[in-house]
Order: sequence, then C-alpha cells, then structure tokens
Amino acid sequence: MHTSHFISNGDLQTAYSEIGSGFPFLLVHGFSGSKLDFQDQLEWFEDVRRVIALDQRGHGESTNQPPYELDQLVTDLVGFLNAMDIEACDLLGHSMGGMVALRAVLQHPDRFRSLILMDTTPLSVKLMDAPAWQTLTDLIRKDGCQALLQSMRGQSITPAVRRSIDYLGEAEHWRRIRVKLTQMDPAAFIDLGQAIEHQQPLVELLSEIDRPTTVIVGKQDKPFVKPAKLMANKIPNANLQIVAKAGHSPQYENPETWKYAVRQHLTGL
Repeated sequence: MHTSHFISNGDLQTAYSEIGSGFPFLLVHGFSGSKLDFQDQLEWFEDVRRVIALDQRGHGESTNQPPYELDQLVTDLVGFLNAMDIEACDLLGHSMGGMVALRAVLQHPDRFRSLILMDTTPLSVKLMDAPAWQTLTDLIRKDGCQALLQSMRGQSITPAVRRSIDYLGEAEHWRRIRVKLTQMDPAAFIDLGQAIEHQQPLVELLSEIDRPTTVIVGKQDKPFVKPAKLMANKIPNANLQIVAKAGHSPQYENPETWKYAVRQHLTGL
C-alpha cells in the first residue's frame, strides 16, 4: 500500500501517491474511481519515471467540494501540477480521467509531453435511461455511494471482471470498491454522471493534439472500442493498442499486456 500525500490545490486538498524519480508520469482515474485504481501499477514504471496517481475532486481522499464539472477537473489537474512544481509531464487518463486529460492537453498543451488515453471517449456517454438514473440518484442521496455496493455484487460477473477479481483476490477486489464508494461525494457522483452524459463532443478538435499519443482500450470494453478507434484515427500519428481479454480496467484484467503497452509508450518517447 502506497503512502497518501496531500497538497493544497486551489480550494481543495489533493491526495496523491508517488514513487520513483525522473520525468513525471501522472495517472488520472475515472468516474467513481481513485488512485487505488493504479495502486499495484505504480512500481511497474518507477525505473523510467517519477510515477504519480492522484484522487480527483470528490473522489478518494481528496476534498469533497463542488463544483463537479469536467472543466473544473481540468483546472484542478493543472493546479496540481503547479502546486507540485511540475512544469510538464506524461499523462494517462482512464475513462472519465481520459475526458479530463483530452481537455487538459487541448487547453494547456505545453504542460504535457505525451498522452495515453485509456478506455475513454471524446463523445458523450449515456450511463442509463432517465428513470433508472433517477432511482439511482435518489438512493445515493439517501444512503451515499456505498449503497451501490450491494447491487454491484449482485450483478453477473463478466469474464474480464473475473480476471480482475482473480488478480486482486475476491476480498481485496470488493474492499477497494467499498473504499472508493464510501469516499466518494454523492454530489460528485450525481453531477459528474450528468457531466459525462452532456459533455460537448471533442471529435473536431482531436486533430489539434500534437503530443505523442497512445490509445489503449480493452477489447471487451464495447462502449469504448469504437471511440478508441475514432481517436486513434483523428489524433495525428496516434498509436492504438487493443488489449485482448480485457474490459474497462485492463491494468487488472490483462496486466502484462497493459503494462507492455504503457512501457512501450514511455520508453519510445
């Protein structure tokens, strides 16, 4: 377990873990995740980078403080780099973190040397239909995000998720989900869920990205395979890596292939 550090960043305390030395490599988690999503992966790259994973606003151990908007998360990301005295870094964004990473690189290209987009999209994403979303948000307002744990445990387990459970162990897999849901601000879940669904598409801006880019997606992550191919086609000279036997979290579902893809990106710069 890596030590959590904290740094003042605008109106919040940002929690982060770091290991290694050299040029910074920053990993940004997705919706309802945290730096725990990369807990086991940091040391894989410490020989070539100073590896940092942070908790975004409303997630993990960082401050629960609105507003919860994608552009605010971009501001937080750049503010974190300023607070850490990091002039530029290599950046990986997973899922919602990839949506933040895209916007950050488009708005502040000089702060990022390269980009890894992991199981993400430049398009809006509908999480569920309106009645189901209303039922879910009512539950979360009443009982917190941890109320989702029971329904998650009752869902059928896909082969990709089963590989993740086998990698971490049953107890540790569910412990981490419980921790992330307990830490998450219910308002962040509700507001960012809506932000993801109603975000402005970035497809027409992808050609402006001039940083070396690798797009990684699990082959079984059906909602994100097509957007991954779209990004790889639109971003100049982007490299597409489709990870076999993996869904939305290939760092656990097929860790060796994911690690190879990330190292290939980092060492090829």
